[in-house]
Amino acid sequence: VDPMILVVAALEEECLGLVGSWGLKLELSVHGTPQKIYSGTRFGTSIKVVVTGVLQHNAVSMLSKLLIQGIPWAVVNFGCVGAYEGRGLRIDFPTEIAWYTRPFLLQTTDMGVRRDVVCTTGSRFSLGQPGCDCEDMELYGLASLASAHEIPLYSVKYVANYCNEDGPNDFERNVVTARAAGEGVATRLVDMLCRK
Repeated sequence: VDPMILVVAALEEECLGLVGSWGLKLELSVHGTPQKIYSGTRFGTSIKVVVTGVLQHNAVSMLSKLLIQGIPWAVVNFGCVGAYEGRGLRIDFPTEIAWYTRPFLLQTTDMGVRRDVVCTTGSRFSLGQPGCDCEDMELYGLASLASAHEIPLYSVKYVANYCNEDGPNDFERNVVTARAAGEGVATRLVDMLCRK
């Protein structure tokens, strides 16, 4: 099996900058769903950017289909988290999420970003969970699947909205600007993985 890295995002808006700057081509578009796969190579390594749709079940089902084709060197979850107001995160703050409360194989690197952020999982915007700074809707499902298959999992997240009634509108207004803050970190991480 050729070396492969999967970059997983819930929404196309979250990863379009990476797709464009990496020169990836649309490989698959699942009719009637947001699910898509963009593919190409970087430094001789096959790269697939996988758009899964929102929520854990979509991310896990799409990634499961790809695992049939072969186990990737690594999975990189890239995209937006919703921040809880008053917890010190601001819109467009890039963070590499490190899970200290779950026993998953999650790699962390020194990319010059904060690692002390505590993220919870959710299926809709909540107004906060005790001890948490933000929430993500797909990463815990991906972490479970990656752990079961012993695949290194990395996560690069950025904040485009707060978890409140204005969250969806804030996401639409801020995603392109906020995404740019995380793209440099994601590119450095993927390039490092490709060169291993």
